[in-house]
Amino acid sequence: MEVKDLKGLFIAHRGIHNDQIIENTIPAFSYAISKKIPIELDINILKDGNIVVYHDDDLKRLMGINRRLDSYCYSELEKLVFPNTNVHIPLFPDVLKLVSGKVLLVIEIKKTDIASYPKYCKKILQLLKNYTGDFVIKSFDIRIVSWFLKNTDYITGLLMIKRKNSIYDFIINQKITLSILKPDFISVDYYIIGNKLIQDFRQHHPVLTWTVKSQNILKQVKDKADSFLIDKDSLFQSIQEGNS
Repeated sequence: MEVKDLKGLFIAHRGIHNDQIIENTIPAFSYAISKKIPIELDINILKDGNIVVYHDDDLKRLMGINRRLDSYCYSELEKLVFPNTNVHIPLFPDVLKLVSGKVLLVIEIKKTDIASYPKYCKKILQLLKNYTGDFVIKSFDIRIVSWFLKNTDYITGLLMIKRKNSIYDFIINQKITLSILKPDFISVDYYIIGNKLIQDFRQHHPVLTWTVKSQNILKQVKDKADSFLIDKDSLFQSIQEGNS
């Protein structure tokens, strides 16, 4: 895969999920694979060093459990299921085995407070070394992005968002940061897709945008981004019908 291949894609944000299928789970990924749609997913490290596929820092939103994800070992976590299902939080190696190169993977590496970032990155690298399918890496954490750019030949991108009163996000959104870091692509919140910094970067590198939840949002961003992370099963259906 080459960087230029990150254009013209409609990507399943945390897999294809809906009222019956939970984000970042084996069913969500299986559904996307069945539709031949690229998958975006999030990975986190647990207390015991296992890497799992899950977005949030804690289990409150999706499981109703007010406990941090990184306080678990997988032997504890695998006993839990999402409400009204028999579905577990998956291990990253199990998701890699499921996908096995059938579709592109866009892997977001979440920040960690329990491991040094070089150790964290090396652990992820070990899991990806023997994976033969196409994938790209991205993160909000500049240290993680920098590590993968310097230590691997993986296509690696920086996530960008604008939050109020955040020094970290202020740094990310500076031209000098992109000039020094030199990410292969950026993935940005659609609210800031029109920023001059982003559009200037797009002259030479792909720009992905998230999260597209409606046809109206897609119309707003279609000429300002190269690929689109989509959050609605119904939107994928309408896109595919339009392309058929």
